[in-house]
Amino acid sequence: MKIFTSVFGDSFELPLVIAQYGIIVFGVHFFLSYLRQVFNIHKVGIIIIQLICLAPCVYVHDLGSAILSEALTYPIFLVIFALTLKMFVEENLTYLYKISVLLFVLILTRGQFLSLIPALILIVGFILYKKKSFKKYYYFLVLLIAIPILTSFTERVYNKIVFGHFVNNAMNYVHVIASPFYIANESDINLFSDQDQRTYFNLIYTSLQEAELTRNQNLSVDKDDYLFFQHNFAKICNRRIYDLGLDYYQAKGLNYIESNIALNTLCSQMVIPLIKQNFKVWIKLFTKNLKNAFGSSKQFLFFLMLLCYGVFNFIKTNKNIYKFIVIATLFMFANNALIALVIHSIKRYIFYFDWVIFATFIILLNEFFKNEKPRES
Repeated sequence: MKIFTSVFGDSFELPLVIAQYGIIVFGVHFFLSYLRQVFNIHKVGIIIIQLICLAPCVYVHDLGSAILSEALTYPIFLVIFALTLKMFVEENLTYLYKISVLLFVLILTRGQFLSLIPALILIVGFILYKKKSFKKYYYFLVLLIAIPILTSFTERVYNKIVFGHFVNNAMNYVHVIASPFYIANESDINLFSDQDQRTYFNLIYTSLQEAELTRNQNLSVDKDDYLFFQHNFAKICNRRIYDLGLDYYQAKGLNYIESNIALNTLCSQMVIPLIKQNFKVWIKLFTKNLKNAFGSSKQFLFFLMLLCYGVFNFIKTNKNIYKFIVIATLFMFANNALIALVIHSIKRYIFYFDWVIFATFIILLNEFFKNEKPRES
């Protein structure tokens, strides 16, 4: 944005949209090129996958024409997926250097992709185990573990230079505490002895009650507690937990940036006690959030079975199709679990995997027909 506004001034929108489309097309092309190289997919299959991958540009999300960070993260994610598949198929860990650079940029752009690191550690760990070369190449695992540290440090340095505070971006715990506040009870104020914590809890809980946004009030009218939470997330988190929190600290004389930092710190201190106090209810809400990320309970079970199917057959046969399934489902589960833990699982955060089921079906079908031809001849 800074580059485009500096070069084009107020007329930055059209050049930016053109650039976004170009980046997305490149990401999709890179991704499909390697799929075709590995699986020799028929042209019709490639066209179908291509259309599905490009679909978010023109429906619902409008990635190309809307000015969103997703216009960058989506193609970068597709490139990382392709490179990870290359690494897994060829068992060549040098691809991890490229993956790490792109993942560094991806996490700085959208923090949800921290979720890919545990999945990558499992994949790299398996390759090291298979090669029996852990002692020789352990530094690849160290590289992955270092990425969150490097992104955090880079973010802190940027904030120090621009805003004068050596801190991470200050909305993390404000999001995490939304579901604990939603399921909280009025008596939970007794969990806190610090005056700021007690005052803030009372401020937020009272506001939620007055707006009829607590889980207890929702249950009394027989609505699904998760769907109510998802539909009203902005009212719970943005309009109350965040806005009222900023007002509270600004009334104490802090400026906007200082208020953000103080509020995030306060929420980080309160979130664990609230979760522990209402753990059974919280875990049920988390589970519903996770299932919603996949679409439904049936779809959640389907992808879980697909993951198990991929892992079992990969260990048994080591075929590339099963490596593809393992990577796709591992990444999907990791992303959706992190989203469900932190925020509501709306399409904006999970559309990155809309192509998985279609691509898997097409590749499996393609493999089936390839195997049938030699039998016929």
